[in-house]
Amino acid sequence: MITLGKICLEYNKLPGQSAGNFGFSASATADTKNTYNSYTKLSSISEHVSKHKSYLTDTEFGYFLTGLIEGDGLFGKKQLYIIFVENDVALAYYIKKRIGYGNVYKIKNKKAVRYICKNAKGLSYILSLINGKFVSRLKYEQLLKHNYDVDFNYTILPPLNCLSLDNHWLAGFTQADGCFHISVIKSKTHNTGFSVRLEFSLKQNDVVPLKLIYDTVKMGNLSQDNTGIWCYKSTGFKTAQVLINYFDTYKVFAGKYVNYLKFRKVYIMITIGKHLEVKGITKIKSIATKGSSETSTQEVNL
Repeated sequence: MITLGKICLEYNKLPGQSAGNFGFSASATADTKNTYNSYTKLSSISEHVSKHKSYLTDTEFGYFLTGLIEGDGLFGKKQLYIIFVENDVALAYYIKKRIGYGNVYKIKNKKAVRYICKNAKGLSYILSLINGKFVSRLKYEQLLKHNYDVDFNYTILPPLNCLSLDNHWLAGFTQADGCFHISVIKSKTHNTGFSVRLEFSLKQNDVVPLKLIYDTVKMGNLSQDNTGIWCYKSTGFKTAQVLINYFDTYKVFAGKYVNYLKFRKVYIMITIGKHLEVKGITKIKSIATKGSSETSTQEVNL
């Protein structure tokens, strides 16, 4: 297992913007090669995936919730909103049950739902879970702007400016903004006629969490599109190895978990060279497109 420590960020050390249409910035040039000749150097992993823990402690849940809020949450005046894609509706109800307050609503004309908590006791409990766990200033400043420190008689701790892969924060952040994707692309340089990529990406208005992830993993690319949205993306097998070491311990949930299991299954095939065989390519295409039928041996619930 690869163990990664804690990375801290100084706010004045941010990469430059990329101009024009969306493209990966030359300022982030870490290794992203999908090296087919070195797949034998990848760590093998078990086909078995441990089940989700039946219960997260308040500390564990607090880090997950903090990442989730920093990804798709918003603090208003005495209210918290968190957006979930439709496939993750079970997670929205789990959050509601765990907090003990709030409601889940379908967002009109969107394949998404919104968890809203306006209850003072619920918001106080949420503050106790997330306080001191933010990695960037955005949500911290929302709390101060709306006087949560005064209204709840609570000292709001400043952001860490640090990212650790020894807690559930990245799982929560990935649940909100992350994507596990398997790409099978036509290629003239491979005997099968296809190249396989394991893509992991995160998109955010706030560059700080993405910069911390980039600095921690030390692989991938960080860029900004012409609308101002930042993107961290990696297609390398070595990055997939690091991510699997993390997400096997700190799990995502619901629809995101299904996608992770497919991503993981293809990684296992790559470690034994199946991506270089015609039959392997056919199987990988099936995993990428057919969904849960290819992951039926794994635990996929909360």
